[in-house]
Amino acid sequence: MQVIHRFEELAALSDEWDTLERKLYLRTPFTSSAWNILWWNHHRQAKMMIQDELYSFALRNAQGELIAIAPMMVSMRPGIKAFGIRVLQFFGADPNVTEIRGLICDPNYRELAVATLKNHLHTCKRKWDWIEWQGLSLPQALILATPSAEQPMPRVVCYLALPPTWEELKTSLSRNMKEAIRKCFNSLKRDEHHHEVHVVSKPEEVPDAMQTLFNLHTLRSEADHTVEHANVFQREKSRRFLTAFVHKMAEQDRLRLFQVKIKGQVVATRIGFVCDRHLYLYYSGYDIEWGKYSIMTTVVVHAVQWAIANGFEYLNLSTGRDYSKMRWQPTEYLLHNAIQISPRLRSAHLFHGYTRIRTGALSRFLSRRR
Repeated sequence: MQVIHRFEELAALSDEWDTLERKLYLRTPFTSSAWNILWWNHHRQAKMMIQDELYSFALRNAQGELIAIAPMMVSMRPGIKAFGIRVLQFFGADPNVTEIRGLICDPNYRELAVATLKNHLHTCKRKWDWIEWQGLSLPQALILATPSAEQPMPRVVCYLALPPTWEELKTSLSRNMKEAIRKCFNSLKRDEHHHEVHVVSKPEEVPDAMQTLFNLHTLRSEADHTVEHANVFQREKSRRFLTAFVHKMAEQDRLRLFQVKIKGQVVATRIGFVCDRHLYLYYSGYDIEWGKYSIMTTVVVHAVQWAIANGFEYLNLSTGRDYSKMRWQPTEYLLHNAIQISPRLRSAHLFHGYTRIRTGALSRFLSRRR
């Protein structure tokens, strides 16, 4: 096992990392070397109250091939090494920018890699107070979780297995969903709004396309009388990070950013990332003036049709069980999480004290909102 403390060592693994990633059953943007390396550059914390220290791991088989990589860090709160709480966690500790976190591993070595990492970390228990494991199978989560710690809920990932034709997929949908699709297109026709679809894929298109997405994403978060959506990219560093990643994907011909235009104006948009024969649909935005036309449904329908026409096997609808995903009747799989507290007495006291403080702060925040 290679323990990585220097960024240059992590970046040097990029080519091997990308080869490893291509072995995954369902790839996502978050498993790529590009996402993780850019994330560290843009999102790592170096403040008085929190400081991130690189503490990642690379595992190889007997032939020297990279079989797993754990992009991890120790987050110290406050950022004082001798006295702070030390939390070992995966890259992606951001406000919902990274949707999936965890070990990137050849499926044939999954159990062995988790066990090897667990055993190694047990010998280094003074370097962490607790570990926030993510992206686990249920048996792995049960083995790693400390019983006295309240465990996080699993994360649901929804995806569609795509048939050869759009008509075949549409036939399999519920009557209500078929009606919703018909309505979103007919309502535009009824009011004589001709729409066109543009798929952004080239690097030179990225700056304008991303500025449009951020503007429409903000508008969506401000919409009243609809499902509440957070402005995930409110912070400038999150915008800079995503723009850099999207540009990298465009350079690799892995970007498909869908735009619906009416009279030359983009009224709705959603990012898509190509992950081999999978298309991952990421965040979106729309002009709330066009909300009555169910314009976001129109975007997703066009994305599905494009994916089928271009021979994709799966469409990943991203994480969560919200209504907009579930009406497509997707297949689901669960990624389990676990909190593992260091066996040191200090660590248990710190964890439970920290949890009480966070719970109290959350309760006060929610009461103010009400």
